[in-house]
Amino acid sequence: MWMKPADIIDLPRTHNNAATEILLRLYVTGRTESAARAIATLSTLQQELGAHKISVEIIDVLEDPIAAMNDDVYATPTVFRIKPGPIRRLFGNISSPEMVVAGLQLADNRD
Repeated sequence: MWMKPADIIDLPRTHNNAATEILLRLYVTGRTESAARAIATLSTLQQELGAHKISVEIIDVLEDPIAAMNDDVYATPTVFRIKPGPIRRLFGNISSPEMVVAGLQLADNRD
């Protein structure tokens, strides 16, 4: 689905999303600098919380515009907290883990 630039770190992913406490979905548009920053931020957050605790889905709206339309994504990057509910979203400059924690109300899930 999403082809990452060579300089972007892979996010460890848990294949069984039901086993993770937190499920985030990140929408990006292509291989932009803002997409790279958002991916790096979520990678850092995942390292802080542990890959067993957080799962991240990355969707490129150029490759899957229907998914973006279904989730009412009008700007990228946009990250959703899918689980635990209720769903929360944060969009724009996603460049710091602290901003993601505050914006998506993940503070209770930090160690």
